[in-house]
Amino acid sequence: MTEFFNLVVAGLVTGALYAILASGLTLSYQTSGVFNFGQGGVAFSTAYLFFQLNSGQKLPIWLSAVICIGIFAPLLGWLLHKVLFNPLREASIAARMVASLGLLIALPSLGLWIVALLKDKANLAGCTPQEPDARCVPAIEDVFRIPGLGPSPKESYTFGDGLIIDSDQLAMLGAAVFAAVLLWYLVRHTRIGLEMRASVSRPNLAALRSVDPDRASAVSWITSCGLAGLVGVLLAPMFGLNSFSYNTLLFISIPAVVLGRMASIPIAMLGGLLLGVAQNLVDGYVSDYLDITGFRTAVPFIILFVLLIFFGAERGRSAGTTLEEKPPAYDLSTDPWRRRAVWAVLTVALLGFTAWGADDYWAGLLAQGLATSIVLLSFTVVTGIGGMVSLAQAAFVLSGAFTAGIMLSHDVPFLPALLAGTVVAALIGLIVALPTRRLGGLPLALSTLALAYVGQNLLFQIRSISNGSSGWAVTPPKLGPIDTTNPRWRVLFMLVLVCLVVWLVHALRVSSTGRAMLAVRSTEVGARTSGIAADRMKLLVFVISAGIAGFGGVLLASSRGRVTNTDFDVLLGLVWLATTVTLSIRRPAGAVLAGLMMVVAPEALESGLVMRIIFSLGAAVALLSLVTLMVKGGLTVRKLTGGGIAVALLVVAAVGLDHVPASTYFMQMLFGLGAIGLARDPEGGLAAGARIRQERAARKAAQQAAAEAAAASVATATPVAAPGADGAAAPVLRLSGLKAGYGEIEVLHGIDLTVSPGEAVALLGSNGAGKTTLCSVVGGLVPARGGTIWLAGQDVTGVPARRRERDSAYLAPEGRGIFPDLTVEENLQLWLRDAAEREGAYDAFPVLKERRNQAAGTMSGGEQQMLTLAPALVRPPKLLVADEPSLGLAPLIIEQIFEALRSLQSQGTALLIAEEKTRDALAIADRVAFLTVGHITWTGPAAEVDAERLATAYLGLAPEAGERERPLDAVATSAGSGRLDTED
Repeated sequence: MTEFFNLVVAGLVTGALYAILASGLTLSYQTSGVFNFGQGGVAFSTAYLFFQLNSGQKLPIWLSAVICIGIFAPLLGWLLHKVLFNPLREASIAARMVASLGLLIALPSLGLWIVALLKDKANLAGCTPQEPDARCVPAIEDVFRIPGLGPSPKESYTFGDGLIIDSDQLAMLGAAVFAAVLLWYLVRHTRIGLEMRASVSRPNLAALRSVDPDRASAVSWITSCGLAGLVGVLLAPMFGLNSFSYNTLLFISIPAVVLGRMASIPIAMLGGLLLGVAQNLVDGYVSDYLDITGFRTAVPFIILFVLLIFFGAERGRSAGTTLEEKPPAYDLSTDPWRRRAVWAVLTVALLGFTAWGADDYWAGLLAQGLATSIVLLSFTVVTGIGGMVSLAQAAFVLSGAFTAGIMLSHDVPFLPALLAGTVVAALIGLIVALPTRRLGGLPLALSTLALAYVGQNLLFQIRSISNGSSGWAVTPPKLGPIDTTNPRWRVLFMLVLVCLVVWLVHALRVSSTGRAMLAVRSTEVGARTSGIAADRMKLLVFVISAGIAGFGGVLLASSRGRVTNTDFDVLLGLVWLATTVTLSIRRPAGAVLAGLMMVVAPEALESGLVMRIIFSLGAAVALLSLVTLMVKGGLTVRKLTGGGIAVALLVVAAVGLDHVPASTYFMQMLFGLGAIGLARDPEGGLAAGARIRQERAARKAAQQAAAEAAAASVATATPVAAPGADGAAAPVLRLSGLKAGYGEIEVLHGIDLTVSPGEAVALLGSNGAGKTTLCSVVGGLVPARGGTIWLAGQDVTGVPARRRERDSAYLAPEGRGIFPDLTVEENLQLWLRDAAEREGAYDAFPVLKERRNQAAGTMSGGEQQMLTLAPALVRPPKLLVADEPSLGLAPLIIEQIFEALRSLQSQGTALLIAEEKTRDALAIADRVAFLTVGHITWTGPAAEVDAERLATAYLGLAPEAGERERPLDAVATSAGSGRLDTED
């Protein structure tokens, strides 16, 4: 039993680490929609800074902890929210995922590169045993034990019959308890915690209730990054300072997040503890029977995959929705022959450099870069065409390379081995895709990540597959008279194969199969209704992508001469993805350039070649820019100063950086930052020039149109009285020429409408007329594209809902304006902060008092509508907008709801009631406005509404002659006859 308790306690320590990471991931995901893969990078960066301050600058542990955990990590979280992830709130899942992967790559590389740069250029001394107390910039390998928050050296404590716990383990358990208490208090007992939960439940409604989602998101990022920093510092003494270990531990904690459905922090923390215990018990009892290195690390990923299969099916997109990631508005295929000519010139230049300018070393690097390009073309298929993010490409690469290595060891010729490696990788892609084809977005990416780690830690550790640590020899082939062991012939051979794969990818894109893949990517439901086998297309995308990766893996292994199970790990696959996104994930040329840059750029930076090229090109561009500016508008002081600064910076770069130290870190940092910067742009940096030209032309056209419109308005302008300027009471709401819509579709086409104090206006129209859009624009949820919105005497046209005066307008949206995950009491707290005001709400609707601690989503529809209107009854707004208040309610409840609306009207509140059903709306309305396909077709007193006008508004048809003479309350016919039913 002692062994069992030791395993459980050790598992709880590791589980505490997973619990803290999982809670931070859940918190940031719920408030921002970003699954932050970069959490491991934040943890490593904080721990590395702590290491430099404590071991290098000799600061006390407590002061180093305050600076790193209390200041640096939260500040980094705030910066990530403000600069990176908040602008990505409306971006696609793939864009947010790629940005966080870029952060995972860039942050550790940035810290390591800065230290290498300081040591190389600032001549900062490293640490030496002769001067242990001197301040220095230590390398990780210079320190015997990385410091943590506990005593150093660590202390051990024995409990009972041999149960041993050391100070580092106690610190980790204490941190888990601290994190749990902190999150519990923050989320459950603070105002910002309530706002965070409201933002998670219904972000648009939260904005209507004066909750700032940006503020809630910022607090969650600050908190989650602070927790990540705490984990990083505690982790260093146990696992060392290695970014690979930090990222792997982050990935291992993901099953706990999935167990909590990416929503529940308590379940995520409990799952993290259970995960640590399960992993330790498996390692202690099962590993004795399975002699496979890495099995312990594979267990969490097996659990992750199983959880995703059961819990991860995507429920977000459904019929009628379209692709998140829209194609570019501009056409990048203009003048294709011009682009082809450019690539032809570059190809000839590459061959010329290989033949006459490169030695064997550089020629070998070029061949390796071209082989990497083939691997990266697999991302063009799976993500660029298929719209899916696969994180298992490195596993496909190893599958193909190992297959070829095994066959070559049995004297099989290279070409059959290459074909076999491609087929095996494609089959593994099929095996991966079969259980995951129901998934999409983030769950799909996580499932491929899980399978990649299972392959890396389990499958590729089997000796008969990997041949142990020595791996398999994969020698370049001899093709008749061409011996590709010569690096120059190898470059030619690889270039031919790259052109072949590029042609195949292009042919796939323009084929009927490629168009079907794009249709599935755009809208799966629509593709199915068109007769496209969506599941088959998904499988085909994965199979083709995996086959290309395996094909490139064999070639990459042949360019290196050997393949081992450590050559292409999962994290390298993430770097491949970030690099491809940086240049272009949709265009094959982006993958080709990315492959060459990944291999060639670090060596070029180290040798100083790139810096000399940058200086030469930069000087030429700077001089050309100065001449162009002078010709266009004269040489001003500002232009001359800007040009001088640019040239000076180039000179400093050329003189001070004749080479780049730690060039591998530098390139990873650049590619990570590039993926972050270009996450929202699927065309990448390769299309920067075309994008800039298109945006410039669009700006010029918009400016010209605005100037023409202004001139026309000046010529025809007539004086317009300000609201209330004629001495009459100013209307609470005035809409003038209002236009609004979604994306490229305009829904409202120049709406003019007023609502005066104490007046009730019924907005009637059929489904799809634009009533909800009009209510959303008035509430501030949908921005206006044209016209003005005056609310309570203020122009609020460009003011979002959360920044408007609190009591100016209250929107009761369609489908109940409540937060289903919050209790009744918490729903009221968002608008009514004073306890006495909440008691007034309970007096207005006594049934709510009986339900005050019940989740609002579990109440009946009528009770939910009462909860929606209760805050307005206690604090009457100047304007109440009710969108379909009777939707789905029983007649008795409808009567209670409209009685509450009459009470508000009697207190001077203006009412704008949007309804499809007419009887109750007309009973309360003073005036009626008919909305038809985004236009107000008639407005006037409610007493003048008759059956003819109703038929025209709802059906666009005049009623039969006999119907014209019928009184309004008699117009009640069945929906099956196609006539109106104004009785309900």
